[in-house]
Amino acid sequence: MRIKSRKTQIDVDDLVQSIQECPKGKKIKIQRHKRKALSNSIRSSSLKINQHTSIHFINIGVANRILSIDKSSKTVTCEPDVTIEELVDELLPYNLLPTVIPEFKCLTIGGILAGAGLESSSFHYGQFSDSLIEATYILSNGQIITCSPTKDSDLFYGALGSCGTFGLLIRAKLHVLEIPSNCFVRCNYHITNQPIEKFPSFINQEDYIDAIVFLKSTVIITGQRIDEVSIPKNERIQRFSRAWDPWYYQHVKQICNKNVICEYIPLKDYLFRYDRGAFWMGRYPINPLQDKVYYFPAFTRNFINLFPLGGYNIISRTILSPLFTTASLYRRLHSSSTKMISDTLLIQDIYIPISKSKEFLSFLQSGQLFTNDDEILEPIWLCPIRSNSTPQKMSPHYVETKANDQDDLFINFGMWTHQRRWQLGSSGGKNATKILERETKKLGGRKMLYSQSFYSREEWSTIYDMQWYKQMKNKWDPDYIWGDLYDKIVQH
Repeated sequence: MRIKSRKTQIDVDDLVQSIQECPKGKKIKIQRHKRKALSNSIRSSSLKINQHTSIHFINIGVANRILSIDKSSKTVTCEPDVTIEELVDELLPYNLLPTVIPEFKCLTIGGILAGAGLESSSFHYGQFSDSLIEATYILSNGQIITCSPTKDSDLFYGALGSCGTFGLLIRAKLHVLEIPSNCFVRCNYHITNQPIEKFPSFINQEDYIDAIVFLKSTVIITGQRIDEVSIPKNERIQRFSRAWDPWYYQHVKQICNKNVICEYIPLKDYLFRYDRGAFWMGRYPINPLQDKVYYFPAFTRNFINLFPLGGYNIISRTILSPLFTTASLYRRLHSSSTKMISDTLLIQDIYIPISKSKEFLSFLQSGQLFTNDDEILEPIWLCPIRSNSTPQKMSPHYVETKANDQDDLFINFGMWTHQRRWQLGSSGGKNATKILERETKKLGGRKMLYSQSFYSREEWSTIYDMQWYKQMKNKWDPDYIWGDLYDKIVQH
C-alpha cells in the first residue's frame, strides 16, 4: 500500500533564489518556523545574530510534511522539520515504525540526520541516520542534488553528523520496519553489577536493549515487540505518557526494590518513555530548593519533598506535568546563557568501543570527574549501538575498519547532571567536560556534537579527519557559506 504523494510545503524555488543571493563572504543563517524553534543542541552558535553584516538569512518555512509512505518497500519520505513523534504517529496506522526512534518527541528528522540519534534498538540498526536511503540538498550555489549510497555517495554519507555544513537538507527518504498491529513492548528488567559483560548475551534475543546505572546496581532493560493479544490475561499495563504516570527512570529505580522482572508497555509509551523529565534532568527544576536545603536534616528535606516543587512526587509531576516535557525543558535550557550551562551542567553523550567500556564506566564511578567528595555522577544511561564503517566520518559511531567482532559495538554513555557546588562562576560543568573529552580520546571514543565541546584545533584534528573534511568543503561548499564545523561546535 502506498499513500498518495503530497506536495512539498517547502518553496524550493524561493529557497534557491535566496541562497544564490547570499553575498560573497557572508554565512547563511537559517530562520526556521517558530514551531520548530526547539533544538537538541546546547552549543552557542558561532554566527552572531546581531552581526547582520556577516549573516545572510534564509527562511525554510514550516517544512514538516510527510510526503509519501510506501508499505510495500517499507519507506517513508519527509521534509526535514517533521518531528520524530509526528513521523511515528503517521507510520503507526500502517503498522510501520522507524528503525531507531530517539527518545525525545520534539527532535526533528533533519536535526537528527545532521547530528546524531540513537535509542534502544541501535544495537541492531545503528544510528537513525543508518536508515537513510536518499537525501536531497540545496548546495551553496543553489544547485539541488539528490544523493544516495550509489549516487554522490560522498555527500550522502559525509553530510551525516556534519551539522549542516555541506548543504541544506530539504527531503529525506528512510527505511522503516513492519511491526505487529496494536503493538506493545514486553519489558524485562535484569539487575546486575556487570552491565558491560551482560550486554552481548541479549543481542540476538531482543528488539530493544538499554540500561540505567544507579549507585548500588544497574538495571538492564530488554524489550520485545508483541501484539496486544499476546499479553497474558490479568497482566498489568504500565504507562508513562499520562501526567500522573511515573517518570521512567524513577519507575526503574523502584523496580530494584520491588523485584519486578516483566511488564507490558504500549509501544508509543515505551518509545518516548524518557520524554517526561528528559531522562532525569527534570529533577533539578522540579526541586529548585535542592541546593539550598542540602545541609538540612534528612527529616526536613523529606518533608519539603511532599509539596509541589519541593521534589518529585505524584502531586508535583501531575500538576506541573506540562512544564516537565522535554520540549518545555529545552525552552528553559535555551533561554539560559552559554556561561550558565557550561558552569552548572554536564550534558554529554559519549560512544566508547565496547572493549573499553568497562574501563570507562569504572572511570566515571571513581569520582575522577569531580573535585569534591560529595559530587556523584548518578544515574548513567547505557545504550549499545552498532558501529558503521560507511564514510559517515563525523558520526560518533564511525569506525574506519573493523579489526575484530568487538568493533561491531559501541556503548553510548549518557551523562547529564548538575552538582550542588556548580554555580555560576564555578566552571564545574566545563571542567568535568574537559576531563571527559580527554578520557574519551584516550579510549578511542567519540562524543555527540550537540553538546558543548572545548577541544583545541590540534585535539580536534586528531579525532576527526580534517583533510577529508577540507576536500569535501572544497567540492560541496568552497566558500564556506554553511560554516565550518569546528567553529560551529567548539566553545572558544
